[in-house]
Amino acid sequence: MPAILALPAGFHVITTKIWALFQYPAEPHLAAAAAMPLLVVTILLLRGQQMLLGRRGYTVIGGRSSAPRLVPLGAWRWPAFGFALALLSLPIVLPYAALIKTALVRTPSDPLTLTNLTWHNLHFVFVEFSQTRDALWNTVVLGVLAATGGTILALVVGYVTSRRLVAGHRILGFLATAPVAIPGIVLGVGLFLSYTRPPIVLYGTLWILLLAFLTIELPAGYQQVQAAFRGLHPELEEASRIFGATRLQSLWQITAPLLRASVVATWCFIFIGVIRELSATIMLTTAKTKVVAVIIYDLNESGDLGAISVLGITLLLITFTVVILANRLPVLGRAVSPRPV
Repeated sequence: MPAILALPAGFHVITTKIWALFQYPAEPHLAAAAAMPLLVVTILLLRGQQMLLGRRGYTVIGGRSSAPRLVPLGAWRWPAFGFALALLSLPIVLPYAALIKTALVRTPSDPLTLTNLTWHNLHFVFVEFSQTRDALWNTVVLGVLAATGGTILALVVGYVTSRRLVAGHRILGFLATAPVAIPGIVLGVGLFLSYTRPPIVLYGTLWILLLAFLTIELPAGYQQVQAAFRGLHPELEEASRIFGATRLQSLWQITAPLLRASVVATWCFIFIGVIRELSATIMLTTAKTKVVAVIIYDLNESGDLGAISVLGITLLLITFTVVILANRLPVLGRAVSPRPV
């Protein structure tokens, strides 16, 4: 997004500057220097978070959430609704409407009328453009694999660190959050340099993209899962152990039911992050491993806004479908009130 919006206007942000420094002729030493301020600021913010929240704890003893409390607004009801609608329209409704309008007309400047409606952009993207099918397949496969693997990895690391099961749990937690301090494009360059030559050659395959996605999304998934683990007091598991349950039985019967909503949310969060990721992906894709985000960037270079809009709407539909399915899962349903005896 910064590359599409900032570069045509003639200015850079740090990430686009790093990307520009890796263009021909490449200057990796200057790119590393440009990445240092972003790295330092991120580390300071993470340290500040630990100082603010490190000594505080938040726990729950049950899995049910209370019903929301309605606040009557009276005469301010409609003004409040209009204000909320205006706030949502600027970043969400208007851009989505612009995408839909551009996808349905031949020229972006044409008004949206019945005479200007056309299927040209849809036909070009899904019939004429040969890269669309492979890019969609790669995007969905990588999204599912990265979300599943990232959630499992975050669960394991989050449980070990929150329950302090090993001596080096703090180091493990640091390693799980360390990638958040590395710009995606810098990570992409590092992976490119590491896996383009023996003994391990992954460049040109989906495996290097999966590795990049797991690294990028692990910090967010770990933080979310660890917060959920910290919200469950260990005494809940200890109580089941007192009554004869093993650790695995305690995890399956006590912890898992209380964490299921957080696990589903983490999976969705990682999946959505993967299908829209571009900064590291653009350094690691080849002609056979392109994803939709890279295709959109390539089409932007040629100025094909209609095709970009179609692909953007496709990603939105994939995202909405995943979120709707996740919200309809039984694990996220409301708890059934106990019957009176």
